[in-house]
Amino acid sequence: MPTPVILEDLQAAFPGWCIWRSSAGRLWATRNGRHLSQHEVDHGLCRTIDADDVAQLAEQLKEQETAEQAL
Repeated sequence: MPTPVILEDLQAAFPGWCIWRSSAGRLWATRNGRHLSQHEVDHGLCRTIDADDVAQLAEQLKEQETAEQAL
């Protein structure tokens, strides 16, 4: 998958996440309706992540998918 370039592309690529830009311009993503167990958190899964730009957020979301699949 190519790196998404706009928020709509990012949201389409990662439908399990709610993605938004804060008033300060920072990007955030929170899992949609999924609570993580302590085991999942201990293995690197995050409920919410943030980044400076779309490419950084996309990379973090890919890392979250990889970590989740490893469990």
